[in-house]
Amino acid sequence: MKIEGNRPSVDATATGQVDAARVAASKAKELGAAQKGDAVTVSSDVALANKAIDSASQPVAVRPEAVARGKALLESGELGADAQALADSLIQSLMPDN
Repeated sequence: MKIEGNRPSVDATATGQVDAARVAASKAKELGAAQKGDAVTVSSDVALANKAIDSASQPVAVRPEAVARGKALLESGELGADAQALADSLIQSLMPDN
């Protein structure tokens, strides 16, 4: 048995195609990384905190007619007379309709 060289016979055209594919994939990966740049991800807790800060910094819409009605009810003694009814109304307004 005769051994020719240290390498088995390899089809050079197939190797060239594989190498070309590897080089192209490597360049595409490098290009994609260069285009993306640095990225920052924010946890959901931080996103919620940012949303709360943004909401708190917005000006509050005051309805003058509602303020006047509240003042009139307070002066007449109707507002705050029944704390239990007020608490029930507040709780009911916060609950979803079923």
